[in-house]
Amino acid sequence: MRGGRGGPERRSVLIAAGAVVAVGLAAVGYAYAIEPHRLQQRRYRVGVAELPPALSGVRIAHLTDFHVGMAGTRRSTLRRAVDVAASWEPVIVALTGDFVHEGRWEPEAELFAGLTRIAPTFAVLGNHDHKQNPAATDRIVSALRNQGVMVLRNEHRVVPVGKEGGKVVLVAVDDPSQGRDDLAAAMAGLPALPERDRPTILLGHAPEIVDQAPPHRFALTLAGHTHGGQLRFSPFTFRTPLELPMIAGGLDSPYPRGAHVVNGNPLVVNSGLGVSGIPFRFLAPPQVACFTLERGPKAAKPRDDPERFLTDVDS
Repeated sequence: MRGGRGGPERRSVLIAAGAVVAVGLAAVGYAYAIEPHRLQQRRYRVGVAELPPALSGVRIAHLTDFHVGMAGTRRSTLRRAVDVAASWEPVIVALTGDFVHEGRWEPEAELFAGLTRIAPTFAVLGNHDHKQNPAATDRIVSALRNQGVMVLRNEHRVVPVGKEGGKVVLVAVDDPSQGRDDLAAAMAGLPALPERDRPTILLGHAPEIVDQAPPHRFALTLAGHTHGGQLRFSPFTFRTPLELPMIAGGLDSPYPRGAHVVNGNPLVVNSGLGVSGIPFRFLAPPQVACFTLERGPKAAKPRDDPERFLTDVDS
């Protein structure tokens, strides 16, 4: 009798357990086979105070965290991201590091010649590009430059834009691991305040570079590194207690993904394209982004609402 009374209850427990296992397996399969290749296109309008008419409509494409050589990073996804970026017809392309995995150059990382034929393409290095030794890093830099990519290491460039004398200033810092970043060196020679006719954009691999920026100095900061968490269990843009996988994987950041404003400096953290550590993505699909400059408001507070400066066209 005891076994008879327990029979339906036991079957219910087994059914529930089976359902949990099935859902778990489906989630794992999705995180491995689908989401790492579900390329997300993000387009933003960036409000820049006193932007001159010659620079209105300037488009900047941003790609990051390629991790060529890591299991789970597919060349087809990287190629598709490059094709999407090219289709936006940007006037500047920004690449913010981790071109290869664990510092080993792979011929498959020769992705960027098509972009460099379309627009000036600038790069900073990520932590994985420094994983081996200086000689290996130099090989990565040389291979990128052979494709026409201009690799900037703690320096800035004034980029002519359009036919009316417009200019955009790029300030680029090296990866911060082991103290390689030097924002002061990158800004050496620039005026203390942004010039009205030359909006300044900060490029870095890790988003924390924005913490070092002078208040209200940059029209936009572009970064990656976090992979948007890569494997996470929270749908929110801000960091939550459910970010343990990101923290354990060394991808922890107070700016894990999306748009922020820090000391009056707008920041957008791209979730990147490849994978690192484990060949999975969950609630953090790969991204390629485009930013269109337009005249907009000036930051009023040290930490302001990102929507005052950044409009996500695809949200």
